[in-house]
Amino acid sequence: MARPRSFEMDVVMERTLDAFWERGFAATTIPELSKATGLLPGSLYAAFAGKDEMFRLALERYAQWLSVQFPSDVAGLNGIEAALDTIVRLTVEDPKRRGCPMLNAISEADALSAKTQRLLKNGHQWMRRYFRDRLLEAQQQAQTTADLEQLEALLFAAAVAIRVLGRAGLEPSLLQQIADGATAAARSNFKTRKRVATHTQARKRK
Repeated sequence: MARPRSFEMDVVMERTLDAFWERGFAATTIPELSKATGLLPGSLYAAFAGKDEMFRLALERYAQWLSVQFPSDVAGLNGIEAALDTIVRLTVEDPKRRGCPMLNAISEADALSAKTQRLLKNGHQWMRRYFRDRLLEAQQQAQTTADLEQLEALLFAAAVAIRVLGRAGLEPSLLQQIADGATAAARSNFKTRKRVATHTQARKRK
């Protein structure tokens, strides 16, 4: 009969996430994970298939945490503004400026399993879908059309820039300017297209 685990998995995964988040996948060794979690290497190997699985589960935990940080009750362009402001806040409130572990892992993707690589891709796609959903809401509110693909790419790029530049230690004011600029670009796009649509409709009535 297998012995029951004598540790809390939530606590272990939280500490595992912190270790990987600070040092990355390759630089975080099993002895360091053992020290961070308080478990002997043998216990880690008994609980997980290996370091890659530990990393993947840590990223899943981060993705779940991040998803509830984003505003769920603000739609359209206001939702976009709130989301980018949230990204700035999460970046500058981290005293270690560790950035986003999902983005940090891109440079190490070749060392990861196919399953973990898919998780990274899905995480990035989730962010893009979030912005696209808000853009679709904005389009419906404005009752006009816009190039959502370009705007989605712009907003995603702004989110990535905030995290990457924040990790590099750039000042919060610049990060906020990136967020504000991306939001303003989205708002301007819908306003311009709405004016064009209104003008076209007026000409047709004449």
